[in-house]
Amino acid sequence: MCPTTSRTQPSVVSRSRVVLARRLRALRLETWPGVKVTQPVLAGAIGVAVPSISSWESVRAPVAPPAFRLSAYATFFATPRSMTNGQPRLLGEDELTEAERDRRDELDRELRELRSAALAKTGLESGFWSFPDRAPVRIVCGEIPHADQPRYADSSNPNYLDLLRYADIDAMVELFGHLRAVNPTSDVRFTLASDADAEDFNGHVVLIGGIGLNEATQWFTSRVRLPIEQRPDADYPDGEVFILPDGRKVLPMFGPAPVGLALTEDVGLLVRLANPMNAACTLTICSGTYTRGVLGAVRCLTEAGLRNQNAKYLQSRFPDQLRFAILMRVPVYQGVAVTPDLSTARNRHYEWPEAL
Repeated sequence: MCPTTSRTQPSVVSRSRVVLARRLRALRLETWPGVKVTQPVLAGAIGVAVPSISSWESVRAPVAPPAFRLSAYATFFATPRSMTNGQPRLLGEDELTEAERDRRDELDRELRELRSAALAKTGLESGFWSFPDRAPVRIVCGEIPHADQPRYADSSNPNYLDLLRYADIDAMVELFGHLRAVNPTSDVRFTLASDADAEDFNGHVVLIGGIGLNEATQWFTSRVRLPIEQRPDADYPDGEVFILPDGRKVLPMFGPAPVGLALTEDVGLLVRLANPMNAACTLTICSGTYTRGVLGAVRCLTEAGLRNQNAKYLQSRFPDQLRFAILMRVPVYQGVAVTPDLSTARNRHYEWPEAL
């Protein structure tokens, strides 16, 4: 194809990008007649640079925003209270009314669909664990109860090892290395929930472990609408079981072992949402009934042999990978978690939004 043809007859993908750009510009200029929302005003509200807004609205060289930025757009334009007294502000989840949440969700779906069309078949989707906005990334872990910590976890010991305090350390180390590799210019750190401060919750937050040991998981899940619950269960005293919306329990499996029973299949949970503390960033939860379930939830998108296949499946089910949850089987072989293949139906207990 000659250059003149490619310029005068833009591809379907290019036209789709223009549609998205025009919609973003219309939201800014037409949502509230009489209220002036300039590019700098919007940029300040959702936490990006002005050139980013300009590139996303450009019809000559449109750039599709990251999916989580569209969630910030949806939150901002869901309510005129975002511009109270002419001062821009991104309202938190607990500040929105039910009607405003519905409007936010409607806008979010619309914009993500436009973005999916804009990126169709271009191969431009970044990896699940890649955050090109370079916002801080924090892995927040639970802490092993003091009585169960080895003696080297005592800071008074000359051989003190701080990491021995961390619950789900296998999953944390696996994910930390991967996040550093795919976000080489970002501030990626890990912390205990008990050591976290408010600033740790303002970027991309990854919660490792369930409500039993990770108080941050309990705190965040009380602030988002997630249909899958995790609760303590007397029959599983060392873990917490998952409860589906219809009340069914999803349980791990045990089999005969030389002494008693051994875990043969754990349950893992992977969740991706907008961060309720900063809608411009993401919240990810990697949890499990036991530690192998947590590790399986992490490794399904970090382990080299299956991560691309699993990412492809998630992309087909949840095109923008912004608002979903998947409850998975995590096989355990001789005590070792085996990375689940999410494209195999048997390995998926439950998906939200529910499969059609």
